Amino acid sequence: MALGDLMNRPETIVRQILAGRGILADEAAAEYLTDQPKETHDPFLLPDMEAGVDLLFAALKGGRRICVYGDYDADGLTATALLVRFLRAAAARLAGAGGAGVAAADASAANADAGQGVPGAVIDYYIPSRFEEGYGLNADAVRTIAAAGTELLITVDCGSVSPAETALARELGMDTLVTDHHDCNAENLFGGLVINPKRPDSAYPFPLLSGCGVAFKLAQALLKRHFPGDEGLRAVQNSMLDLVAIATVADVVPLTGENRTLVKYGLKAIRAGKRRALARLVQAIGLAQAEVSAYNIAFGIAPHINASGRLAEARPVVELLLTDDVARMDAISKELVVKNLARREIQEELYARCVEEIDAGPRTDLFLLMHPAGVHEGIAGIVAGKLKSRYHRPAAVLAETEGSEAADGAAGTGGGLLKGSCRSIAGVDIIAMLRRHGALFTRLGGHPMAAGFTLPAENETALREALNAEMQAAVAADPSILEPDEKPEWTLAPGEATLELAALLEAFEPTGAANPKPLFELPNAEVTAFSRMGKDGKHARFTARQTGVPCVAFSVDELAPGLEDGTRVTLWGHLEIDRFRGKENLQFLVRRIL
Repeated sequence: MALGDLMNRPETIVRQILAGRGILADEAAAEYLTDQPKETHDPFLLPDMEAGVDLLFAALKGGRRICVYGDYDADGLTATALLVRFLRAAAARLAGAGGAGVAAADASAANADAGQGVPGAVIDYYIPSRFEEGYGLNADAVRTIAAAGTELLITVDCGSVSPAETALARELGMDTLVTDHHDCNAENLFGGLVINPKRPDSAYPFPLLSGCGVAFKLAQALLKRHFPGDEGLRAVQNSMLDLVAIATVADVVPLTGENRTLVKYGLKAIRAGKRRALARLVQAIGLAQAEVSAYNIAFGIAPHINASGRLAEARPVVELLLTDDVARMDAISKELVVKNLARREIQEELYARCVEEIDAGPRTDLFLLMHPAGVHEGIAGIVAGKLKSRYHRPAAVLAETEGSEAADGAAGTGGGLLKGSCRSIAGVDIIAMLRRHGALFTRLGGHPMAAGFTLPAENETALREALNAEMQAAVAADPSILEPDEKPEWTLAPGEATLELAALLEAFEPTGAANPKPLFELPNAEVTAFSRMGKDGKHARFTARQTGVPCVAFSVDELAPGLEDGTRVTLWGHLEIDRFRGKENLQFLVRRIL
């Protein structure tokens, strides 16, 4: 039966929500709701892919030394691990040590990590320090990699805005292959191969892949062109979908189209627990392996992976994902748990200080540019994101740093530099805004919703004035950009909030950026059976009398100070199933109280 013909009320509500999201055709709705989606695209539609895999295959076949250069966040780290493991498996194939698929990849990776080497090409990796090197390629790292005898340098999740550094690599005798997903300009592409779906000349149908997603497409293309019919190597490729899922959710790229396909299959791989290192990390975090969701990635797995690079060096995460040593897996996993707890404490203290400063007012800034004392630069971006969500303004947090390099490799002013991390709201392209004032920065990069920069301290006031002027112009043109972009997709009438509807809504998963969990409204609800919960009483349970739906509100005093029995409110939130000890109960998770 076609979805449009269904008359059952819960299914009608689901179809109406899909229609509101532009998913109108039966075929599109079926693809969206299925747990076996087919939406994916030919990797050779990506620019420079054919030349890129030919260069890569020649390096593998020739037994050359290859270095994969990744970023220090979850996207870059998973992309690095994915490509290193796949290339080691391919190199072992060409050297006649192919074995049987995933097991061979594990063995070759373990041997290489143990320093024993594998026959044929040598595949190494390099992860820069957030604190000493910053984002992207840097000249000193390029020289270090060249001095190690590298003949092919491959970037993942970076490199599109590094023409000077890739040119230096070629001057030092290395071939270069950039794989990336960040915004780039045509002038950065000259002189090398750049596989990026956001290139101005790209014909790829879906430009919103994560950096790890692009690395996966490179592996897919290499397999298709140079290892056709190799089912063992195909199994290795498919085993990497768990890493793609983590990167896609962690990097907050849209969970639509091909990304949603990759995440659905990746979540299945995570739940199956086949990657031992990831299973050990999931266990250390305290998650239920068989029930891992996109939410668990966003608020559990990804923060732990990112914690390493935020507080210290990120390289151990790649080691975790490559090692075959269970004891080492456990040691690194425990280390990530400790670092994440420390990260959370630093983050909460800094966030509280920023909120206190903003709320002390009066503050009329439309762009929140914060520069509190003692900012840990590894935490600045998270706090900027929390401020953006709380005040619905673009936000940036500045941290002092002792030195940096200019984007063109020239020395910075040293000692008087500030590093900034920005997060934006819908309708405000933050990287375009910053680029209009590029002369203020020594380094700048990012995308419409998030960016990072370095600037001389004396430029802070000029930056503050410029960004507020930009926002004043943007608001004058469209006042609605300062309004929360989430609106209820359905107003629940009495009797419509049911377990059956909540079960159907689970097919919307994975939800996240550009594909949010369906938001419902409960109008004119009378609060009854109000009680606080949690060790500090910050959260609450109550019932909306008209519907009888049990409600849960986290940080309830931020949502509605003074809420109590008898209060009449309008609730916005999500309809969910609370599963506990084999029982299923309906629950309304409150997001806003009006």
